[in-house]
Amino acid sequence: MSNPKDRKFVIARYEAILFRRLLHSFFVRNDANKWALLVFLVLGTTLLSFAQTSNKKRVLVIPPSRFEFVSEFDLELIAEKNEVPVSKVFLTYEKALLSAFSSYGDENFEFVPVQAEVLRSYKKFIKYKYGKFDGKHYNGVDLKQFPEQNFTQLLEAHQADFVIFITWYDIQKEAFARRGNQTKRQKYAGHYLDYAIFNLFKQQVTGMGKVKANGAKEPNDLEISFKLLRVKELRLAYTNFIGTVVDQLNKPIDN
Repeated sequence: MSNPKDRKFVIARYEAILFRRLLHSFFVRNDANKWALLVFLVLGTTLLSFAQTSNKKRVLVIPPSRFEFVSEFDLELIAEKNEVPVSKVFLTYEKALLSAFSSYGDENFEFVPVQAEVLRSYKKFIKYKYGKFDGKHYNGVDLKQFPEQNFTQLLEAHQADFVIFITWYDIQKEAFARRGNQTKRQKYAGHYLDYAIFNLFKQQVTGMGKVKANGAKEPNDLEISFKLLRVKELRLAYTNFIGTVVDQLNKPIDN
């Protein structure tokens, strides 16, 4: 356990356990003050819980627009696999991706998707463009027209420390090789996302291109039959993708 963050987390948990044990011992030995101790226990536990979670960094999540969503697979096929109309394909993926972010569990970060009605008034300031970060090309975002006041307003309203823009979502046709006596190539979808992260000072933290959302290493027959196009099978892939985002977010914090 060489990671300083891991050590801090273990120490915090250990201190919390000792605190609760001390309260329990005091509670048992002092019958006359049980009511006061019960109140103290509840307040103490609440404060400990707050202390352990308040250090989390909040990250706003802004999904791509329809124009930043492309697929080599026919939308009719994707709609069929998800049992939705073609017009709902983009929204189905958007909802699944944002749900994965909001439910992602991490000791250091909490992801908060921006509601569509809130984002609507800020969309005019967000310009997507082909960009370059740390010498690598990717589909980026230009915030030069995003006024400092509005940017700060957006983050402060959500008590956020960072904002991640998903700047590109590309579904590509690939093939998966099944293990066994007879290797057979199965048609499969590769989900690739670009993203850019900015801190609360509107300074870019990172920009990444073609980050693959990897699913199961050995998908079963049912998963293969849906070609990784159905959002149910994409939950693991999205979770793995978010893990790479967390890795990038940790870098500037460590430096």
